[in-house]
Amino acid sequence: MTASPRATQDFSSQNLGANAPGRLAAFGRFLLSALVGTFFCTGPVLSILALGWLTRQSGWRARTRFGGSEEAPGWLFGPREGQGRASGRTARALGGLGANIRAGVMTLTALLAWTLPFTLLWLGAWWAGWENSFNKGYEQAFVGPSVFLVGAVAAALILPVLPLMRCHLAVEDRLSAAFELRRLRSLLAQAGWRVPALTLLVTTFALPFAAARGLIATATDWAPWIADLEPAELATLQGRIALALGGLAFATAWITQTVATRIYARAAPLAAGVRPGLWDGTEATEAAEPARLPPRLMSVLWYGLAMAITLPFSFLLLAGQFLDHAWWRWSFHPALTLPWAG
Repeated sequence: MTASPRATQDFSSQNLGANAPGRLAAFGRFLLSALVGTFFCTGPVLSILALGWLTRQSGWRARTRFGGSEEAPGWLFGPREGQGRASGRTARALGGLGANIRAGVMTLTALLAWTLPFTLLWLGAWWAGWENSFNKGYEQAFVGPSVFLVGAVAAALILPVLPLMRCHLAVEDRLSAAFELRRLRSLLAQAGWRVPALTLLVTTFALPFAAARGLIATATDWAPWIADLEPAELATLQGRIALALGGLAFATAWITQTVATRIYARAAPLAAGVRPGLWDGTEATEAAEPARLPPRLMSVLWYGLAMAITLPFSFLLLAGQFLDHAWWRWSFHPALTLPWAG
């Protein structure tokens, strides 16, 4: 006996009505997270909390895809249960905040360790350029550009792995996971073409930050009325700009981390299926799938393409330094470490 179209339509309508509160609550949580994340990303210290929340979100989403069951991470509140028993009042009230601080510091430490090899070279090139300019030592003019190019090559080698490294760190929830090079290499091999695609996304998201630096540095040229603002009005404008940049930094970091997590959740079980001994003891083994090892040549080609895609990002940073000379911008960029535009 088949149900009538009218009955089927009524049943579907009832399901939609029943799911509406859940969808509304999910949208409310999304909106709240966007607002809190935007506020946190307006400053360097609070952005560590946003970085930690993004890391915990990534780990939670990947472990859920692997078959795990746990509460979604919060900004302030901790989980209702921990290790099979109800959480205490303090852990419940502030557990999320403490976990975000821990995850943020852990992620920032890992990112600095990965990026310092080329950001220190860029800082050295920046210093050499200023030294050459002040002392008129033009016979050493080649030093700065040469050191920068070496740093750009090092950045091209490192940048493509950063998003998936962050996912592996998030899923395993330990700092040492960021330096498991053999596992990361097998993960990149299974990710294939998604590695340059993800790198293209990161590089594209760097464009609005470069444009913002240029617009801010030349503001009095295209908006001369800014020079006539009262101090209070100027402070209000600066606050709005900081809020807009915070929203942009959080949005791009959230999107990038979400896409990277999806790629990790697909590639890690395949990597664990190809080399179960290498991945033994990791979360990905719970969802390991039988797979074949991709041809090494294809892995090299995909990674080489990703390296080439990173080069515009390096030169965007270089161009930005001619507009804004802050030394810390070489290391603290939303695409490198903190979701903070400065």
